[in-house]
Amino acid sequence: MINPRFVRQARERMREAFARTPWPPVRFSSVQTAIGTVFVGVSDQGVVDVAFGLRDEAAYRKRLARWAPEVRNDRAGTLRSVIAEIEAYFAGTLRDFSVPVDLRGVTPFTAKVLRETRTIPYGTLVSYGELARRLGASRAARAVGGALGRNPIPVIIPCHRVVGHGGHIGGYTGGLTRKRALLGVEGYTFAPDKSRPSWTGREP
Repeated sequence: MINPRFVRQARERMREAFARTPWPPVRFSSVQTAIGTVFVGVSDQGVVDVAFGLRDEAAYRKRLARWAPEVRNDRAGTLRSVIAEIEAYFAGTLRDFSVPVDLRGVTPFTAKVLRETRTIPYGTLVSYGELARRLGASRAARAVGGALGRNPIPVIIPCHRVVGHGGHIGGYTGGLTRKRALLGVEGYTFAPDKSRPSWTGREP
């Protein structure tokens, strides 16, 4: 499990990075999904933020306003293609997101981890250790887990596909209930103790 204190520190570093980055206006919208309301923010370069578990639109606007100089609601414009892809993913008709992402707000190491994470195929699970090895840093599994905890674009950058050693579900900043739900969309079920995902036999 990822240490909650480490996650809090990582989030603070991410906020500091956002504060140092000159941002254009950010447009946002939301969509209802199997994990609740998903809010999405888009910059001039791509999706910059995805969030769930927030009370309402006002709470999301406040979240974005911590670092974005201007926040605009844009239900029918710029975000139309992003929302359509998220809806298709949860409907089981989309497996690869094509929308661009904007990682200017994270550190170079976190960006490297997230770019590699985005290459994990739909329905495929990778351990923290294996992801670290892919990055050429086999002893950095803990650091990789910290970087995933700083993922500002969950679902689109599928950090839910990264699990613990031996197939245990591992951690998830959005909560394990949501991680199980996302893996369920991709064809996984869970043992009675809910600790290990099992493939249902569907082709990814």
